[in-house]
Amino acid sequence: MKESKIVEVFIQEQDETYYQHLLPALGKTFIEVLRMGEMIEDGIKTGRIVSFAILKMTTQAIQKGLGNVGGKKNEEDVATIVTEQCIRRRRPHRRYPQS
Repeated sequence: MKESKIVEVFIQEQDETYYQHLLPALGKTFIEVLRMGEMIEDGIKTGRIVSFAILKMTTQAIQKGLGNVGGKKNEEDVATIVTEQCIRRRRPHRRYPQS
């Protein structure tokens, strides 16, 4: 299998968040795509990139919580999740000394 086909299949198999950010990597070497993937993963962990999976779960939790009798508790749980994500995004970015 050619490397270009490996890269194409690899990108197609990623979840929505990675797929969206890796599409521009088509035509690059597999090693470059892996490096980009690692950077995307770091971006998700630090809150610089929003994960579609987390966003989808949050949206579903909000929708389920609003229709229940016990919806108030679910709304509080969702608010906690969203607040934590916002706090992570507000962390100061690493600054490197300029030479």
